[in-house]
Amino acid sequence: MQLEAYEQEAKQIREKINEQPLTTFYRLEKSAGGQFVCPVCGSGTGKHKTGALSIRKSDNRVTCFAGGCFNGDKGEDTLGALRKLWSCSEREAFERCGYHLTTASSSAGKTAGATNASGKGQQPQQPKDFKPELERYAAALEGSEADRYLTGRGFTRDTMQRFQLGYDAARRCVTIPYNSQGSYYGRRSLLSENRIPQGKGKFDKLPERQAGKEPLFNGDALYGEADVVFVVEGAFDAISIEQAGGAAISLNGTGANKLIEQLEKKPTDAALVVCLDNDEAGRKASAGIEAKLDETGTFFINGTAALMGRIQDPADDAFCKDPNEVLQKRGAETLRWAVEAAADEARRLHNMTAQEAELERRQRTGAGMIEAFFGSIQSRRFEPIPTGITDIDRAIGGGFMRQQLVLLGAAPGVGKTALAQWVFEGMSEREAAQIVYLNLEMSREQMLARSIARIAASQGQRIPAATILQGYRWTDEQRRAVLCAALEYQNKIAPRLIYNPDSVVADLDSILTYIEAEARRAEKADLPAPFVVLDYLQYVTGGQREDTASLMKRAVSSLKSYAVKHNTLVFAIIAHQRASNRTGTITMESGRDTSALEYSADLQLGLTFTQCLEKGVSPDELTPEERRLITLKVVKGRFGGFGRKVNLFFDGETMTYHQIAKEREPEAERYSMRL
Repeated sequence: MQLEAYEQEAKQIREKINEQPLTTFYRLEKSAGGQFVCPVCGSGTGKHKTGALSIRKSDNRVTCFAGGCFNGDKGEDTLGALRKLWSCSEREAFERCGYHLTTASSSAGKTAGATNASGKGQQPQQPKDFKPELERYAAALEGSEADRYLTGRGFTRDTMQRFQLGYDAARRCVTIPYNSQGSYYGRRSLLSENRIPQGKGKFDKLPERQAGKEPLFNGDALYGEADVVFVVEGAFDAISIEQAGGAAISLNGTGANKLIEQLEKKPTDAALVVCLDNDEAGRKASAGIEAKLDETGTFFINGTAALMGRIQDPADDAFCKDPNEVLQKRGAETLRWAVEAAADEARRLHNMTAQEAELERRQRTGAGMIEAFFGSIQSRRFEPIPTGITDIDRAIGGGFMRQQLVLLGAAPGVGKTALAQWVFEGMSEREAAQIVYLNLEMSREQMLARSIARIAASQGQRIPAATILQGYRWTDEQRRAVLCAALEYQNKIAPRLIYNPDSVVADLDSILTYIEAEARRAEKADLPAPFVVLDYLQYVTGGQREDTASLMKRAVSSLKSYAVKHNTLVFAIIAHQRASNRTGTITMESGRDTSALEYSADLQLGLTFTQCLEKGVSPDELTPEERRLITLKVVKGRFGGFGRKVNLFFDGETMTYHQIAKEREPEAERYSMRL
C-alpha cells in the first residue's frame, strides 16, 4: 500500500513539473528564433546563432535538433530533460524542483531511484567499469601505429603509461581513459579523414546508453594536491600540461556546463587557469566560461597567451593553437617553462585575492570600518562626474556620482536619447571615461547619424540625421561637412564609447554578462569599469515565464549591483505612462511598467515641455516652436536636488540641445535665434 501511495504521489509531482517548461527550473542561453543553446552539445552558439534546442509550447517537450541530445527526435519531457542535465535520480530531481515526497519509506526510496522520467521501472545506472578493456588496449600500444602517433605528438613513454593510453586495433584508434577508475574513455581515430564513418569525427565519444554521460577528462585534478589547475579543450592538451609538470582537466570541447555543474556540487580550492584554444572559437568560449566561473565564486585567470603566445594568425609560423601544439613546435622545455610561469602568476594573484579578502573583512568590522570610510571619502572615489552642462551639474550637486543608478524619463519625442548622447559623448571626450551605450530601439548606424548631426551643427553645418543616413544623396558640401564631423567623432569620442556591441541583445542576462565581462577586462588593466547607458529599460526581455514586474525588479537590482560592485555609473532611460504623456506632468510615479522603479533609483530625472509645466497645457496644444522648449526636472535625488529645474532648447533635426537662461530670454522666438 505504501508503494502504491508513493507512486500516486510521484505521478502527481511528475505532472506538475512537466506542465512547466524547462526554463522554469534550468537557466538556458537564448539563441535565435525563440530557441536556445543546447546545454549538452553546445549547438546554437555558431556564427548565425541558429537555435538548436526547442521547447514545444503544446507539451513542453525538449528537443535538440543538432545532436539529438534529448531522446532524439521524440524529445524529452521537462523532468526527463532535468534528470539528464543534473545526472540525478527522479527523487533528487523532485527535490531540486521544490517538491518533496511525503510517502518516502525505505522501499519507496528505492523505487524513486529506480523510476525514470516516464514512470517505467528501471535500475539506477551504476558507473561503468572499462578497466579490463582499457588494460588490453594499453598492452597493445607499444610498437603500434598509435605508439608512433603519440610519440609524434610529443608524449613520452612514461606519460603514455601514466595515462594508460592504448590502441584499439579493431577500430584503429588511440584509446584515452578519462579517469583512473576506468569508467569512461575516448577514442582518437587513426583512419584518414575520408575513411572515418559518416557522422563520426577524429575524436569519438562512447554512446551515452553504453557509458553514461561524458565526464570531465582528469576531473579528479580539481580536488588533488595541485593548487593550480589548467582548464583546456582537449584531452591531449591536458596530458601535455601534465607531462610539463602542471595539473590539468579537459572540457572535451568549448562547453562549460560539465565544469560548472561539478563546481556547484563540489567547489575546488585550486586556482584555475583557463587555457582554451588560441582561435576565435576558443577565445569566445573563454569569455563565456570566465563569466560562469565568476558566478560560482571560483578564482581563475586566463592563460591562453601565457602558454600559446600572443600571435593569433594561423598563417604565422610561430602560431600555436593549443598546448599540445606548443609541445610539438617549441619542445617540452618551452612548454614546461610556460606552464610554470602561468601557474606562478595564478598563485600570486590567488594569494593576493585571499589577502585582500582578509583586509576587506577587517575594514568592514569595528574600528577598521570607520578608518576605511574616512580613507574612501577623502579620496576622489565619490567625486561628482560633470555632465558638461552647467545648469544640470548645478542642479544635481556637481554631476553624477559613482555607485548610482540614474533614471531619465520622458514622453516619446521629447529628446531623452539625444540628451543622453550629448551628456555621455561629452564625458567620453572630456573625462576620458569608458562608456557602453546600449540602445535597444535604434541601430548603431542611427545612433551614429544623430551624433554626427549634432557635431556638424556645432561646426556650423545644419544636416539632419535622416540626411546623414542617406549618403548616396549627399551634395559635395554635405559630404565635406559629414566627413569633417565624423573625423572629430572618430578622434575624440569613438576610442572610449561603443554603441550596441554585436554580442549583446535585449535579453537581460546577455546585457549583464557583457557589462560584467567588460568591467573585469578594464579592472585587470587597472582601468575604471565602464559607465553603462541602457536606452531604454522597458525594452529589456527576460525568461519565458518572467512577468514585467519581476523582470524590472531583477533588472534594476542587477544594474544597481553592477554600479556598486565596480564603483561606476548606470544611466537608464525609461518611458513614461500615458497619463503623464497626455498632460506633460512628471513625477516619481511617471514611469511606465516599472514596478515602483522610482524607489530603486538614486537620481531620477524627467524631461517635459516647458509650457506644460508653466501654463498647465497639454502637449497637444503646443505649437511646433513651443515643443522645442524643454525642461529637465529632478524628481528624486538621494543626495539633494529634488524639484530643481533646468530649461533647455531642443532641435530635433540635428539632435542638438542648448542651455537657455529663461529669465533673460522669455520668448520662444529668441530661443530659436540661438541656432
